[in-house]
Amino acid sequence: MSRRRVEAELIAVKADRERLRGERDQFLEDRNVAKAAARTAAEKFVEADATNRRLAGRNSELTRRLEDSAEGAYVTQLETRLQALAKGAARWMLAVWSRDRRISILQQQLDATRTNLVASQARVAELHEELRKAEAAADPRPPEGGARHPRPSSELRAARDHAKALDRRLSEVTAANANCKCGGAA
Repeated sequence: MSRRRVEAELIAVKADRERLRGERDQFLEDRNVAKAAARTAAEKFVEADATNRRLAGRNSELTRRLEDSAEGAYVTQLETRLQALAKGAARWMLAVWSRDRRISILQQQLDATRTNLVASQARVAELHEELRKAEAAADPRPPEGGARHPRPSSELRAARDHAKALDRRLSEVTAANANCKCGGAA
C-alpha cells in the first residue's frame, strides 16, 4: 500500500469521524431541546389539569343554577326543538338524495330511449326505402286472369304494418319526450 493511499484513507477516516461527532453533538442538542419541550408541556398539562378541575366544579354549580331557573326550561325546550329540526332536516335531505337518484335513473332511461328512438327512426327509414323499392319494382300489369290492381305480397304487407307500428311508437316517444319536465329534453 502506498503512502499516498494511506494518507487519503486517513483523511477520509478523519472526515468521517468529524461527521459522526457532528451528528452526535446535533443529536445531544436535539435531545436536550426535546427534554425541555417535554418538561414545559408537562408543566402546562399540570396547570391545565388543575384549572380544569376548578372549572369542573364551577361548571356543575352553574349547570344546576341554570336548570333551576326559568331560562333553563326555555333552553331545554329550544334544545328539544333543535333536535326535532335536525331530524326533519335529515329526513328532508334523504328525500332530496332519493329524488336526485330517481332523476338520474330516469335520465339514463331517457338517454336509452333516445338511443332506441334513433335506431328505430333509422329502421323506419330503411323499411320505407325497401317499401318504395318494392313498389317501384312491382309489375303494374295484372297477372293473367288476375285483378286490375295486384295485391301486395304478404311480405310487403308485413313491412307496411311494421312501418306503421314504428311510426306510431315514434309519435308516442316524441310526445312523451316533449312532455318531459326532467330537464333532459333536447
